[in-house]
Formats: sequence, structure tokens, C-alpha cells
Amino acid sequence: MSIENEINSFLMVWGSEELSSFLQDSLPLFELYDVDENSDWVEDVVGKEDAQNVRLIRTVYLVSRLAEHHAEGLSKLNNEFKDLWKRMEEYGQEDQEATERH
Repeated sequence: MSIENEINSFLMVWGSEELSSFLQDSLPLFELYDVDENSDWVEDVVGKEDAQNVRLIRTVYLVSRLAEHHAEGLSKLNNEFKDLWKRMEEYGQEDQEATERH
């Protein structure tokens, strides 16, 4: 099976609803660490001395929740499309090398 066909098969299994749900569930984790040096919303809410502990506890909660809600789908993808990412990287490297030769 060509890499293009394998990617299309993957997208048929992991469609826009699954991807959207996964990304929506992942966003709070990124938002937790989305701070700059002048504004830290977690620190503003809980205080500087508790910000790190709150972030760590919230990270554990969010990662465990994400894993539980998406474990079955991700496991199915892993089994059905084992090492697809590696083949995609190899394909990309081969394509880049061919482009550089021309």
C-alpha cells in the first residue's frame, strides 16, 4: 500500500470528529502553560507560591482525562497503522533528498 493510500485510510478511521474532539480535550493543557513573563493567569488566580503545584496537579488531571477519553481510539490507530509516522518521515526525507538532487 502506498504511503498516500495509508494516510487516506488513517483519515477515514480518524476523521474530523475524532480529531476535533482530541484537540478540544488537549487545549486546556496548552492553555495551562500559555503565559508570558508579564502575565501568568494561574499565578494571578492562586498566588505565586501555589502556581507550580496547581499546574502540576492540573496537568496530571488533564493528561489522565485525555488518556482515558481517547485511549481506545488511539490504541486502535496504533495497532492498525503501526509506525505510520516513521514511514511518513522516511518518505519525506526521500522526497526532500530527491528534490535537492535536482
